[in-house]
Formats: sequence, C-alpha cells, structure tokens
Amino acid sequence: MGFVGIDLGGTQLRVAVADDHGRLRTVVRQPTQAGRGREHVIDRIVAAVAEALQKEGTSPRRIRALGIGLPGPVDPAAGLVISPANLPGFRNVPLNRILTRATGIPSFLHHDAHLAALGEHRRGAARGASELIYVTVSTGIGAGLLLRGELYAGAHGIAGEVGHIVVQSGGPLCRCGNHGCVEAVASGTGIAHAARVAAPRTPGSALHGIDRPTPEEVVRAARAGDALANSILETAGAYLGIALGTLVNLFNPQLIVLGGSVLQAGRPLLQPMRKSMTASSWKAARRGLRIVPPALAGDAGLIGAVEFARLHAGRGRPA
Repeated sequence: MGFVGIDLGGTQLRVAVADDHGRLRTVVRQPTQAGRGREHVIDRIVAAVAEALQKEGTSPRRIRALGIGLPGPVDPAAGLVISPANLPGFRNVPLNRILTRATGIPSFLHHDAHLAALGEHRRGAARGASELIYVTVSTGIGAGLLLRGELYAGAHGIAGEVGHIVVQSGGPLCRCGNHGCVEAVASGTGIAHAARVAAPRTPGSALHGIDRPTPEEVVRAARAGDALANSILETAGAYLGIALGTLVNLFNPQLIVLGGSVLQAGRPLLQPMRKSMTASSWKAARRGLRIVPPALAGDAGLIGAVEFARLHAGRGRPA
C-alpha cells in the first residue's frame, strides 16, 4: 500500500508515489502546459499519475489516498479549485471528485503553501512545533498555517494569503486588484517592477542599461555594491517585515519557516526585514519565536501533499 502526492504549479507538474510511511519512491516531472486549458492540464495530471504508478510497478488499487497541492484560492473542504491566477480555466472546479473518478484513488486537495507547511511540520524544519507559519517569498508571497498542530485554512480555504496584506497605501497594483499589497512590493515580481520603474531614472546604476531587470539581476547588482539595487532590496525587506510582524501579532507562532527564491538575496533584504518585523510586532508576541529556513527546499510541497494524503487515508472516499 502507498500514497500519491502531486505538486501542481503554473509551469511544472510533479507526481510522487510514496510508500506506506510517506517516503518518496518514484517522482515524475512534466511541464504543466497551463496555457492549453483546464481539460488538458487535468488529462496531464491523470496521465502522470498512471506513469508514476507504472514506474513504481503498482496499481491504483494499492494506493490508499492522493493529495494534491496547487495555487490558491482553493476550498479544501469542498474539494474545489476556485480561481488560481496561473491556471487558466480552473474556476470552481471540483478537482477532488474529478481525480477520484479518473484515477480510482480517493483524492484530496489543498493550497500548495499549506501543504509545504505540513511537509516541514511532519518531515522538515518544523518538527515538534505546534504553532507554525510557513512563508514563501518567490514570484508571489504565500503562507501556510498550522495552529495546535493542525492545518488552518479558514472558513473557505483562503487563510494564509499573507501576500495580500496591504503594507503601502496607494502602492503598486497587485494581481488581486488592490494596491500596495506586500506581494506587489516585496515578491520577486515586485522587486523586478521597482527596478524597471527606477532604473531608467538612475543613470549611474548598474541596472540603468538593462531593459527589464529581473530579481536575480537586482540581487547581483546589490552584491556588487550598486546603491539603487540595495535600496530596492532594503525597501522590499522593510515591507516584508511589516507583513511578518502582522502575522506574529495575530498568531503568536513558535516558529516561522521562511523560504523562497527571493530570500537568497541575503543580508540586503533580510536585515531590514528583521528590523521592520521587530518594529511592527509586539515584544510579548515574539517571545521564544524562531525564524528558520526550510529543510525540504523544493520538495516541501510534494512531501506535504503525500502527508496530506496520509492524514486523510481511512476517512472514506470524497464526494
């Protein structure tokens, strides 16, 4: 007997077969091809599950449950994908039911950031913590919450959308439609936008001659001592710290697992982030708080999906 875990993103689809203890055995990776629409992506998921099971030399009958993580918003209780921005056509899609019928395996979905939190909690850097926030800062900003050791998704699965905390009144337009969300100013997308706006007006900067600076180019310029690049990262870190301070005040966590590609910027971003988080949170709420990097790196979501399947095994087949 075993489990299947799926990590579905806008660009990459990964399917893992795990043993009864949750250890990954076979992993299949494919491009998502999200631009070809919902039905095409679902067909790819089903085919990737079949391929992974074939490589593992097992059948759907021997799989106890399937867990899938994907970008939000989703409603885990209803098994619905509501409207993720990077999966066109996925609007109010009953993916649990679809995958259960197509694969013959009881299927359960959740927000990918929440499953990454679960993965770190059960197998990574957050083992032993009952009050945990996992924050990832990359193209976007998301978070997963575990309260009293249990995943917390909110009334309709939207809890943890830390990227849409407004930290700059009247700031840049966010993909959610609001202005000044922390995702719009401190994510990789926000950092690149700030560089594109400022670089043409800053002739002495190393970013000035770059048509569309990327976050990686901003980081390289900052490490080389470029003042503009360092200012952009410092601003992003300060705003990120405000959002983290808000989470600390609201949830009083034991642990924040902080990951994502943007954190590779290092000191120019992390130092102002920590200073800002301290300034925007109550000292009592920070007592005993630890901030650590993830232990599972890019596999946190996939391992979390397997662990989510393990949690649901034996609870019956979803509707």
